[in-house]
Amino acid sequence: MNALSPTRRFAAKSAASVVVAGALAVSAFGAIAWSSPARAATVSVDATYLSDALGLPTDTVVETVTYDRFQWLLQQPGQYAFLIGSASDAGFPAKAVQADAAAKAAGAAKIYWYDPNLTGLTGIQNLNTRVPSEINLVAASQTIFGNTWKNVLGQYLGNGIKSVPNAGQTTATISADDTVINDADSPAWDYRTGQTAAVSATDDVFFVYDKDHTSAGSADKIVSWVNLTTNADVPGAIGTAFTAAGGGVVIDQLSQFEWWKASANRKHDLAYTDDARYGGDILTDADNADGWRVKQITYPELVHLLKINDSSNPNFALLFGGTWCHNTRAVIKDINAQAQANGVGVVYNFDLVLDGGTTNGANSGTNPIHVRDSANSGTTLNFRPSWVYGDVVRTYLKNLVTEYDPNTGSRVSYYPGGNLTVFPDVVRKLQVPFLINYQRDTGASPSSTSIKRQWIQQNTDASTGLPTFKEYMSEWWFTHPSAQLGLNFVIPADESTLTSAQATQLSQARANAAFGADALAKLDVFFGGLPGGVASTQTVTAPAVTVGTAPTVTLQIANAYGKVASGTATLSIDGLNYPVAVDQNAAVFTVAKLPAGTYPFTVTYPGDAQVVAFTKAGTLTVNPAAVVPPATSAGNTSNGVTSKVRVVTVTVTATPKPSVSPGPSASPKASASPTPSATPTPSPKPSIAALPRPVGTQVQAGGEGKSSGSGPLVPLAIGGTLVGAGGLAFGSYRLGRRNPLG
Repeated sequence: MNALSPTRRFAAKSAASVVVAGALAVSAFGAIAWSSPARAATVSVDATYLSDALGLPTDTVVETVTYDRFQWLLQQPGQYAFLIGSASDAGFPAKAVQADAAAKAAGAAKIYWYDPNLTGLTGIQNLNTRVPSEINLVAASQTIFGNTWKNVLGQYLGNGIKSVPNAGQTTATISADDTVINDADSPAWDYRTGQTAAVSATDDVFFVYDKDHTSAGSADKIVSWVNLTTNADVPGAIGTAFTAAGGGVVIDQLSQFEWWKASANRKHDLAYTDDARYGGDILTDADNADGWRVKQITYPELVHLLKINDSSNPNFALLFGGTWCHNTRAVIKDINAQAQANGVGVVYNFDLVLDGGTTNGANSGTNPIHVRDSANSGTTLNFRPSWVYGDVVRTYLKNLVTEYDPNTGSRVSYYPGGNLTVFPDVVRKLQVPFLINYQRDTGASPSSTSIKRQWIQQNTDASTGLPTFKEYMSEWWFTHPSAQLGLNFVIPADESTLTSAQATQLSQARANAAFGADALAKLDVFFGGLPGGVASTQTVTAPAVTVGTAPTVTLQIANAYGKVASGTATLSIDGLNYPVAVDQNAAVFTVAKLPAGTYPFTVTYPGDAQVVAFTKAGTLTVNPAAVVPPATSAGNTSNGVTSKVRVVTVTVTATPKPSVSPGPSASPKASASPTPSATPTPSPKPSIAALPRPVGTQVQAGGEGKSSGSGPLVPLAIGGTLVGAGGLAFGSYRLGRRNPLG
């Protein structure tokens, strides 16, 4: 593997600039049209691995594949182009660049690169499965690693090797068998008796593959191939190879999603055949509608990502687990959905079982391919390359939190760097699925707090009061409850018919389903709190006011992540905007006085680095002026009875006619109020009878003119100001009458 400079420019783009509505160009996925997410977390994408490892251009058609995906591709119909080699092989990077250029020239859209050296490293750190004898492990473990390469030779690529998988597709039995022919015409890897393989164990190769291709009635799956190590004209030879396959345009490609969907569903069905009991398919095409976000990467890619310390200080979402893991399958759908909803471009997935659990089982203690276990197995020393896991945790994931306490429980002991002469180290043992947000920071060494967020259940030890942790290892039938919750009996409508044992099992199954529900809820919390503006809840209060009072509207912002908004919120009401700076997640808007009525409004926040944009709607009510009854006079009593006075104010607008003499009496005309008989109050000003017919009359009435109890009659007073034409004021008047009680 090429040495990586710690100061190398990081070309990955943060999700803020990459994940946008419309087309998103990501080399691993191609161009995908993604809908706008609920928020755009600023989680980074590593776009520089192929450039750093092989010198490939940004528009390369080369894509890495892990062993699990590689062996799956070899089972699919169609024609596929592959590169076999390691970045640490002499000359391979340059040959890969030539292959990329030749593929583009031929019109091919994809070349898959599989590195049989599972670490991509040399010396005691190599895991070159084509030369297993050089792997720094005991002989039995070397054989097991070597069988991963023999498995693909025996089933798909070579002659003379037989590989028989078990019913569950989790192990394979490898043997020599001259009757096995996968490549009849000019074979690249022929190990039949008396034959010499044209491609040695150290040669790098390009080939076009079609599992259904035959020659003279025999399987001839490798349509054409080029030995990159020995061929002097790689571009020309690859061009010829594409021509033999029908041209580059016939080369097919299958996405990460298509592999995840097929593998997750198939492995679930193989292990759990009863859909009513265990649930049906895990993934459907709907999971890819907004772009599949989970990308499985190789070990060299993982290390490259963990090393990046560019000045942009990128951060990544990392998931440990694999298609073999039923616990990972239980939440993979939801991890992808949360990534979509939060605008996370890629969740990088690394499988600690380096072959995806296809040739020697999965995470058992007897499988050295599973690197997240101790180097020594029982009395067998140096059984497993645990340094692959241990060095990653010790160097990059120092603040890892796990259920297992390395001081009191399970842990992983390993030889740092695979060096058997140094003192062994111990690190925490995680359990999959394991999801973190990683940020190395920009220092010379990775930060001791590089894990910024972690998806794990936290509880409290009842005896010590200290926190305890539990990885979210659930099942598909609990996270997405099946009809029988995994039980071997149908849950009846009348549960009283269950036996005591069945009732206990059902109770436990429901507890497990509750744990599964918590796992999904905490996924929402994990993704919702990733870097970038977070979603918030808003409370807007707009108390009703009376005419003449300036209304106030209050905004309060809350979120589960401690983020504090720092932008300007705007209240829009009655055609006016009121911008106010948000302070400590709150803003108070003071509105100009408004006439009586009901006013719809919106409060809008444009979003910032802490809180995403939102708009909140509401209604403000402005009430008419309150009708206030006159205060009760303490002296207005008679025989112990307190009276209330009703006041009616009348404003009359009229045109004076001087030629008209005042009559002996008159009654004012008033709309919206009864007109009582009245005797004008003596006054030097014109009497109401002297006025002409009013042009308009407005009456405002006060409270009820009733007295409590029995007693004397209470006077009802009416008064007002009389205004003539041109605004001439004639004076005021007050009319009164006696009214019966009630």
